Amino acid sequence: MRRGRPIQGGAPRGFTLLELLIGIVVGSIVLIVIQTSYFGALRLHQTTHLRIEEDRRVQRAVGILRRDLAGLMLPGGETSLAQGLQTSPFSGSMTDAIGERVTPNLSTNTGRIDGWTPFADQQRVAYFLVPSAAGGSGRDLIRAVTRNLLPVQEVFPEEELVLSGVESAGLSYFDGLGWTDAWDSTATDTLPGALRFSLVLAGDPAGGPAGTYEVVVPLLVKTTATVAAEEEGALP
Repeated sequence: MRRGRPIQGGAPRGFTLLELLIGIVVGSIVLIVIQTSYFGALRLHQTTHLRIEEDRRVQRAVGILRRDLAGLMLPGGETSLAQGLQTSPFSGSMTDAIGERVTPNLSTNTGRIDGWTPFADQQRVAYFLVPSAAGGSGRDLIRAVTRNLLPVQEVFPEEELVLSGVESAGLSYFDGLGWTDAWDSTATDTLPGALRFSLVLAGDPAGGPAGTYEVVVPLLVKTTATVAAEEEGALP
């Protein structure tokens, strides 16, 4: 019996089961690689974006702090309303009800002057730590500003949120030899050579502090007593 010849132009042969399995495995591997790369890039984008926003937030706070400290005014004088730089005792007025005081009252020349502000550029600034208004980790750093330095009655300062998520903060003073946590210009008739504001941010509770920052600002203004002490060689 003769064998029949194969029919030319017949239906194409389909994939075998093994070929289908190999194709599915290869496709799955490709999809896994794509998914891993995509979500890795997405996480990196989100982390970078959050870091940039955090840096902007901190840099804004540092700029405000640097401006206030650099604008410190000489205390006293017949035409000056600037107070002395005293760390102890802090004022017992209603401003201390704001929260934990970080700085003494600072007389600065950083006040805003415009058509809607009926005061000069001289103002009184103090920084406080208060519980977080958003309920997050850390506390809020508040800037309390008093623009009216000759009020008829005691007034409440304007409160401004400078930075949230703060673990701790403090101000120290350079006396020419080292840093100290206390200063009284009414007793010494001098101002420190520089101010240093230390700031510790609160990170995730499991991860510890998110970062530590220090703002060091030299004071270019000098009292008469400071100049005389420098001329006599008592100060470096």
